[in-house]
Amino acid sequence: MFQPEEIIFAPTGRCNLRCPHCRVARGPAELSSADAVAFLDACAESGVERIGFSGGEPFLRPDFLVEVSRAAVERGLFFDRLMTNGDWWKDEEGLRSSLAAVCEAGFDGIVGLSYDAYHGQRPERVAAFLRAVFEAWGRKDAAEILSVRSPDDGAFLAGLDEVAKALGGRVESSDGEPARVVDAAYLARSESDPDDGSGLLVPVVRSPLSRSAGEGAWDASRWFADDYCAGPGNVLYVHPDGSVAVCCGFANENPELIVGTARDSYDALMRNAAERPLIRACYETGLGETRKRLEASGVKFPGKTGDACFFCDYLCRRGFDLG
Repeated sequence: MFQPEEIIFAPTGRCNLRCPHCRVARGPAELSSADAVAFLDACAESGVERIGFSGGEPFLRPDFLVEVSRAAVERGLFFDRLMTNGDWWKDEEGLRSSLAAVCEAGFDGIVGLSYDAYHGQRPERVAAFLRAVFEAWGRKDAAEILSVRSPDDGAFLAGLDEVAKALGGRVESSDGEPARVVDAAYLARSESDPDDGSGLLVPVVRSPLSRSAGEGAWDASRWFADDYCAGPGNVLYVHPDGSVAVCCGFANENPELIVGTARDSYDALMRNAAERPLIRACYETGLGETRKRLEASGVKFPGKTGDACFFCDYLCRRGFDLG
């Protein structure tokens, strides 16, 4: 059953980068702070307690981040991630000013830095961004790196090492993957030491690339396992045009996953969600079980995919009758 636990605001579709793996639609729409705050009120009254920010590049709308963060604090809400590519700034003075404004507005969640071979930021700018984050929040554990695996990660891994050294730390790996950036101060901590953020800790969260059909998405050896959208789901994702989707996966721009707008009531959005066959398939039946039912009815898929988000997007685009 779909039960939103978080609101994710995408204030703009604009972005300073053009990453080859990105499927976010670019357009002129900009989400207003007033609509976002009104939506916060409606959802908070119904038990949603957490918010985050995505995009586009959210820092192209610093006004939005400040106003909505301040409103969230006033309402006693919690923060999740503020996603960014960390490369939107023109000079370090402007970078520090923007980060300080968001921090002073009360945002105390995690700054999620998208950094990988696809984004292609220069290591020195990544290091400068992270230093500015640590300065603004007064902690060296205020950020994490979210990184999509690439077939050729050599340059990225070398760049990550450069970033770690510039911050006075090193990359630690687990199972052959970068897992975190730490320094000696963090490693010397004991459980009795105060949690003051003085030690460097930047977790590195790696994830697989969501391939398109042309990139081999149908070439998996086995089907994905049903998780009822536990990863990207149970959120209300507010797009720059004010439309509201039920997940933060890349399929969330399809009409089948849109349940209304930020000006609709929370109850209306939930009624719409309950009436949508694909949303019920995601959260109740399971996309895996839905696939089996479609196959039993004679539908033949091009192959197998291990990516539930890709499969969801495929169902949206093909318009299967799931009722």
